[in-house]
Amino acid sequence: MKPEFGISYTVSDPEAAKNELLGKAVKDVKERASVLTSAADVTLKEIQSIDYSWGEIDFEVRPMGRALMDDADCCMDSALDAGGDYDLDVEPDDINVSDTVTVIWEIA
Repeated sequence: MKPEFGISYTVSDPEAAKNELLGKAVKDVKERASVLTSAADVTLKEIQSIDYSWGEIDFEVRPMGRALMDDADCCMDSALDAGGDYDLDVEPDDINVSDTVTVIWEIA
């Protein structure tokens, strides 16, 4: 019987990460709207509506893809057959996520 394993990681506080993402999205859209209104020689006024999809954001990353798992299985089999240990060195990458917020402003 062959041992099976998997590796995944996530953020420690997904709710805080989601709130930070939303805050940055709204800040970014406001900066872009300011650039556009300035170029159009109009003034950005009050927000008329904010539309947010409320979709689920997946903060989990699985760095051990099938090809990498096959390579690890091969090396692990050799190490285990020789009676040794297998040292798997995995360093997590950044977790990249995105979401969409639509903000509509009054302009004058």
